[in-house]
Amino acid sequence: MAKRPSNDGAGWSAAELRTLKQLAKAGTPTSQVAKELGRTAAAVQQKAMRAGISFRAAKKSAAKKKK
Repeated sequence: MAKRPSNDGAGWSAAELRTLKQLAKAGTPTSQVAKELGRTAAAVQQKAMRAGISFRAAKKSAAKKKK
């Protein structure tokens, strides 16, 4: 069984939510966001979905900038 982060099940602070928004906007992969926040990738994805934060929109805009 995978090791759980120490804050497993803990609520999200306002600072963590701001960081999540910033990293998603920058197009950072969810696995990297999870490591930075000390959360699981599933927790990051679920919180982003519930907060209306899209990682896909950032990926699409980043792809357009490359062209």
